[in-house]
Amino acid sequence: MITSGSIRQSITWLVVSISTLVSAFALLALSLLHVNEVANASERRAQDIAQVIADVSSRYLLFEDAEGLTSYLRFFRSSSVVQHIHIYQRPSIENDQELRYFTSYNREGLAPIPVRSAERIRNFNVVTKENYIEVTAPIDIDTERLGTVYIRISREFAQQTAWRTFATSSAALIVVALLAWLFSLRARSTLLRPIEQAVGTIQRISRNRDYSIRLPESGLIELQQLSLSFNTLLARVEQHLERQQQAERHANDLNAELERQVQQRTNALRDSNQELMETLEKLHQFQKQLIENQKMQSLGDLIAGVAHEINTPVGLVITSTSILQDKLELMQQKFASNTITREDFERFMEASDDNLSLIRRNIERTADLINQFRQLAMDQFVEETQTTPALELLQTVLHAARQRFPKLNDLDITLDCPANLQITTRVGPLQHVLKQLFENSALHGFAERESGQIEVQVERIDGSHVQIRYRDNGHGIPDSVGRRAFDPFVTSRRRQGSTGLGLHLVYNLVTRALEGTIEVQSQAGQYTEFMITIKA
Repeated sequence: MITSGSIRQSITWLVVSISTLVSAFALLALSLLHVNEVANASERRAQDIAQVIADVSSRYLLFEDAEGLTSYLRFFRSSSVVQHIHIYQRPSIENDQELRYFTSYNREGLAPIPVRSAERIRNFNVVTKENYIEVTAPIDIDTERLGTVYIRISREFAQQTAWRTFATSSAALIVVALLAWLFSLRARSTLLRPIEQAVGTIQRISRNRDYSIRLPESGLIELQQLSLSFNTLLARVEQHLERQQQAERHANDLNAELERQVQQRTNALRDSNQELMETLEKLHQFQKQLIENQKMQSLGDLIAGVAHEINTPVGLVITSTSILQDKLELMQQKFASNTITREDFERFMEASDDNLSLIRRNIERTADLINQFRQLAMDQFVEETQTTPALELLQTVLHAARQRFPKLNDLDITLDCPANLQITTRVGPLQHVLKQLFENSALHGFAERESGQIEVQVERIDGSHVQIRYRDNGHGIPDSVGRRAFDPFVTSRRRQGSTGLGLHLVYNLVTRALEGTIEVQSQAGQYTEFMITIKA
């Protein structure tokens, strides 16, 4: 978590904290030294009093004057620190181990204390307790040990001195903290005034967005460097803003010019669109007229083709009929004049047989043409779809084509079709398309060749379409036919009896009855390939 605070508070807390901590450590150390020195002084004082009493008591012990020693000890009633005094005497010089009680002094108001044990008064030392100090000292004359003095000194003065010392140290610490706080106020006033001026200037720059203002100079090196750096930054920002304003003015001028150009081009585009719409409308009219003209031209070509194809056999029938009519009139005249001979009748019979044969062939030819024209209407191929194995359908069509065109038996025909492929389509139109392709290969592709190859490949390309690739390496489609292969009455073997309606019928069956597409690729003298895609 990020917290924030002012430099003013930080300086105050820093100065006060450091000063207080340093003073606290110093005062604590001095107080402890002073208290320790007072305690040592109290112990030395107790030892001095014990030694004085031991020196005075030696005379009384020597003469066994207990009453005089008691009177002497009463002089300590004026001392507020001496609480108890016990004098012990050695009764026998030979027996150093036994000490007996001789006399004592107890401060008024304090209860007497029990006589100390021999073991305790035999050890000459200083024992400091919480409230008092015990001192044991020997009583000697020259080298003789006459007894032992035991005194108890009050530590009240040392305790009071310790409390006064700590109280004085606490007061001094408070004074130091107060002085440090006053010093921090003075110091932060001196140090922060330039910073506050700089902050005020920066706020004014930020509020007014006037980057021409500069920070004032300062007597402090750090603040002076900060002012110089910030003033340099302001100068760069001011230059950047000037360049930006210039760029904005330039951009505004460019935008205005661009808007003017856009408006001009918009107006020009609007005019062009208007002209284009008018032109497009005229184009649609011309297109409709062109389509109608093409329809009429196609109809005229179809009628001309039909008339041309039928005119030849019909003309031959008319000619043969006229010849036969003339022969018949001549025979009738000879029969009427009774001049007919056997030879005339045989010539008439021979001519009649030839003419009737010619009439029959041309009438059959005319009937075939009419049947082909009728197939172009597509009415007979309208039937319901059915599901059949594709391979079986190919084999059936190939068998029928080989019976009709024995030429196919000499060719190498490959049927590449999965055995489990099922197709759902109009079977009749598909059979006619395949039969017509086999017929074209037999009559056109391999008309003057003894051998060749035909490959039929069937595969499913998606869930609803099947692709049929029919390819032979025959003569190919002549360049003179080219892209007109699917047009009616287009053929390269018209003199051999072809009408040019086969591929036109195939195209109509594929695109209309089978709802598919057909494309042809051919190289004259090398191959012909049909790519058929149908909905199946």
